[in-house]
Amino acid sequence: MSASRTLATLETRRYQAPQQNGEVLAVPDLPTAIQNAKQNAEQLAAEKIEIGSFPLSELRKQARSQVITKAVEWTNSIIGQNLACAECSHHASLLFVTGHQPQLAHPGVWAKNFAAAGMAQSSQGIGLNIIVDNDTVGKQSIRVPDGSRREPKNIDVSFDSELSQQPWEELQIRAPEVFRSFAEHVKKQMSQWGIDPLVSQMWPDAVASSQNNTSMVAALSAARMQQERRCGGGNLEIPLSEICKTDAFLIFVAHLLFNTERFHASYNSNVEAYRRENGIRNDRHPVPNLEQSGDAFEMPFWFWREGDSERGRVFVSRTEETIKLLCRGEVILSATPQKLLAELKSLQVTGKLRTRALTTTLFARLCLADLFVHGIGGAKYDEMTDRLIADFFGIVPPHFLVLSATLHLPVDSFDVTEDEVRELKAKLRDYQFNADRYLTDDLAGSLKTKKNELIREHWNAQTTNLPKRERVKNRFQNRNRHRKLNAVNDSLFELAKPQVDSLKRTLAEKELQLKANSVLRSREYSSVLFPVESINSLASELLEPAQVQA
Repeated sequence: MSASRTLATLETRRYQAPQQNGEVLAVPDLPTAIQNAKQNAEQLAAEKIEIGSFPLSELRKQARSQVITKAVEWTNSIIGQNLACAECSHHASLLFVTGHQPQLAHPGVWAKNFAAAGMAQSSQGIGLNIIVDNDTVGKQSIRVPDGSRREPKNIDVSFDSELSQQPWEELQIRAPEVFRSFAEHVKKQMSQWGIDPLVSQMWPDAVASSQNNTSMVAALSAARMQQERRCGGGNLEIPLSEICKTDAFLIFVAHLLFNTERFHASYNSNVEAYRRENGIRNDRHPVPNLEQSGDAFEMPFWFWREGDSERGRVFVSRTEETIKLLCRGEVILSATPQKLLAELKSLQVTGKLRTRALTTTLFARLCLADLFVHGIGGAKYDEMTDRLIADFFGIVPPHFLVLSATLHLPVDSFDVTEDEVRELKAKLRDYQFNADRYLTDDLAGSLKTKKNELIREHWNAQTTNLPKRERVKNRFQNRNRHRKLNAVNDSLFELAKPQVDSLKRTLAEKELQLKANSVLRSREYSSVLFPVESINSLASELLEPAQVQA
């Protein structure tokens, strides 16, 4: 299929995070998503394109076999069990894939893992979570509500000492005592809200992992993975760094490097088209264009070596005889086309070549998954991945699932809405010029009469069709009448002052409540703050796909 015909089939959709407590967003619904996974599997098996001299269907078989084998090993090493996944067919089973950074995320993110597990269980398939450990670490803390119900605020509770940005893959636990005592501090903080938080049940698994392995990724993953299994779910798990070491992934990378200039042009043109269609003027959003420096073209990969403080961008310079990869001006790889794959394997031993956002899902959706499960942010980014698949590879992009959920902490928030506050503000503005609407005739009868007379005079004196000379002559009378009307409105407003003051007090109270609700009803709180029952309820719904309708 031609690129232009393929691009014409793509849709731009807008997704909104669920607003109500317990609400799930699934586009499409999960039963339809399972059918889409079957359709994707058939479509991708039938495509005739080649990647690195491999038919796509053959590369997918290789990628799935290698990644699932590694995932079984890694999952077993973290949860200390011997999963019987050897019985699963790497090729025939539907593979539902999702992914996120290993941070202590909010329930809307965690929902993707439960959905992947539920669809896999329902279809006798396999669920796989990719731990995105090539992203840089943010804060080593979570936000926790503090203060009072009337004036709540957020404070940070740390699970490790802060450090300069580095990839998650490199992150080791630096302050063991802070890490061990994290659950105790969170539990104490949440007790003032009457909540026994999930962290009390989860964190012992994180601490146990940290005693054998100081990797932060392993410890946080252990806590989450064991909890998923207590909820009746659980997927295979693998860090992205492990996927990047597989032969199948390096074949995919080599294919992009062989076609550097064409991929570079396709990437930039599709990012720019996305900005135009979404009215985005910032040329760094949602991702910056790939740059060109002389004869070197930037490609969407990161590179660093162990001990580096930050990731570096990768540029490619090639001739007919040689392909060179450069990072920070240093040549990190130089190979003939015939030896490129072997040199890429060597590079992954001495350094770390990792994907950036679009190349992560490009590989996962094209070479690995039957269905990829995105959150809302990832889904918007992947509209560009759709374009790359269509434009660069010339095939119809496989379907993906957009899934998120909202949970509110079970605290006593206020019964107030933004609409209510807007209506109060509008009423206050109306009092300024129309206080007579809210005053009785006994209180303001004469002033109301005077105002009505002035309004009638105004309409009777309209000069729209008069000659300019007559309009000028009437200007003084018009201004005088306007001053009188303002004076009457001021007098009416003064009579209504007790009502206005009461309305202002009501508005101030409602605004305070609305501000409090922005803290009390935030959907961004880490899952570990919620009661076990809240997470179990969400998990139960998503582990039964037939319950989740669009």
